[in-house]
Amino acid sequence: MISFSAEAQQSSAEEDTRLHWDESSNLLDDEKALPVNAAQPTPFNAFHKKDQNEFVIAPIPFLNPSQGWGLALMAQYIFTLKDDDSPPSIVGGGAFYTEKHSYGGGLAYSGKLANDEWRVGLALGKATVFYDFYGVGYDQNKQDISIPLKQEVDFAGLRLMKQVTNKLFLGIELIGAEITTNIESENIPGVLAEEIVAKTDFIAPNLKAERDTRNDSFYPTEGSLFDLQAEFHSEELHDNSTYQTYKISWNQYLQMAPFSVFAYRLMARFAYGEVPFYSLSMFGQGGDLRGYETGKYRDKMMWAAQTEYRYRFTDRWGGVAFAGAGQLAPKVSDFEGAAFLGSGGLGVRFRIAQKNPVDFRFDTAYGDQRISYYFSVGQSF
Repeated sequence: MISFSAEAQQSSAEEDTRLHWDESSNLLDDEKALPVNAAQPTPFNAFHKKDQNEFVIAPIPFLNPSQGWGLALMAQYIFTLKDDDSPPSIVGGGAFYTEKHSYGGGLAYSGKLANDEWRVGLALGKATVFYDFYGVGYDQNKQDISIPLKQEVDFAGLRLMKQVTNKLFLGIELIGAEITTNIESENIPGVLAEEIVAKTDFIAPNLKAERDTRNDSFYPTEGSLFDLQAEFHSEELHDNSTYQTYKISWNQYLQMAPFSVFAYRLMARFAYGEVPFYSLSMFGQGGDLRGYETGKYRDKMMWAAQTEYRYRFTDRWGGVAFAGAGQLAPKVSDFEGAAFLGSGGLGVRFRIAQKNPVDFRFDTAYGDQRISYYFSVGQSF
């Protein structure tokens, strides 16, 4: 599914500008559906069937520590070109509103062409996001002092990737954005106010390499997903400062028994130069450490590791247990001696599609000395 999640919108203005294509929320109709067994799960490979072209509209409630409750409305058309052996392409759009009064929406296209030799994408949208900024660095953020921010983002993006060998794609994203940040308070701690950039607009190239051997994009039970990105910002391209970000991640999926999967994710992100606060590495973003408010802990350098055990009780119901840890630091050499942040928890899954293993998920996570709740669609990674 083409995803415009409020969690991604809130996490940082730079993340808002990315092209978010997430096939984890494909709500399908009942025509030619697999029979649902209420007592015993259907084997995983029975779900791996070629989909029919279809139009889908889905209201999606969500819950996270940064925005509280929210509602997204998604509309998409899923299709495969005639005589083309590519995975499905998707065109669609969405809008969201949250308990913190954040809102936004966008349109996107994710195309897989010429028997999956080419992958192209387009995205554009805008959002107004309200969230709390705690500053930069672990020691400062741990003090729990924050200021409320209002961030307005207009973004557009273009992606082009070519398969160079089996399952390996190389390509580029061009990301353009205008970001305006306002402080929604008269009582501003000076050390925090210094970090705020009032307004910026930029075009940033993002070089990408990706290798995807997963056997399913909704509920993988075997294979892996490797992703490498290098993004460049420059004053020559109208940005307020010159900096670079590099991110590498590895997701691995191992089927342990007929209805259980062990999954783990390793990631690291490094930022160099005069990095604005919204482009720093941060916990609580995506699947990297549930239990943390997105953006509360942020700095230039970050790594995180997460494991998850997934089990299907029936075709409809499943459960997960997960744990993770990570560190933040201003420099790589500062990881030694830096504080470890950890989290863990349990979750419930409820399958909402007939022809694809797509779940609503509810997770309870303990991290940052408190319990957080998540309600969303699709697996965390």
